[in-house]
Parts: sequence; C-alpha cells; structure tokens
Amino acid sequence: MKNLALTIIFCLTTNLLLSQNNNSNKKRENREAIKIAFFTKKMDLNTVESQNFWPLVNDMEAELKALRNKNSHGRMMLKDKEEISDKELEEIMDAKMEMGKSQIDIKIKYHEKFKEVLPIKKVAKYYEANKEFKKIQTQRKTHHSNPGQRNR
Repeated sequence: MKNLALTIIFCLTTNLLLSQNNNSNKKRENREAIKIAFFTKKMDLNTVESQNFWPLVNDMEAELKALRNKNSHGRMMLKDKEEISDKELEEIMDAKMEMGKSQIDIKIKYHEKFKEVLPIKKVAKYYEANKEFKKIQTQRKTHHSNPGQRNR
C-alpha cells in the first residue's frame, strides 16, 4: 500500500512538472510567434526575405545570449560580495567593457549579413521595429508588475 501511494505521488508530481514545463515552452513559443509576426509586418517582409532573415536573427540572438551567459560571473561576483577589492572591481569592469565591445562586434557582423539578404530600407525598419518592440515589452512588464496602476 505504501509503495502504491509513493508511486501515485511520484506520477502526479512528474505530471505536474511536465505540465509546467510544457506551459513554459508554449509561452516562449507564443512570444516568439508574436515577435516574428510583429517584425514581419513592420518590415513588410515577403516569404523569401523572411526565410533568409529570421535564421540570421536567431543566430545573432544565440551569439549574444552565449556572450551574456559567458560573462554573467562578473555580475554574480558583484552581488555575492559586500566588500570587493579595487583589483577585483577593475577586472569585472574591464570584462564588462570588453563584453560591450563584443556585443557591438556581433551586431556589426550581423548588420552586414542583414544587408546581404534585405534591402537597406528593410534593415532600417528592423532596427526601428526592434526599438518599438522593446518599448512595448518594457511597458508590458511594468504593467504586469504593477497591475493596480493604470497607464495614463
């Protein structure tokens, strides 16, 4: 009887965890679909342009994410220590500057690739749409974190 109860609890817990993971994946996929639709409309991309453009964006975002993950230790060190030596702080700040430079290098590399698959006017529209999308996302986060406040 005890084994049966443990098995049932294990199965229910596993189902709950899988369900939460699936919901998280669905939310991420939904956000990605909304983003692609938003950019595609704003940039007026045709099918061929979309097929050539989105893999580049995904590659760029993956490189930027990998760079952020690689350099996250500096942020952790700052948070974990109340007292930090000047030398440690200098190393963290230098790494932060180097990361900013690396981010710019990645963006320049992909800017050149974007120009190979899109007319320059659509590349410009991508940057405009990116600013607008980030602004909308920021407003959404602010709105969801302060549900009692109304936008004016």
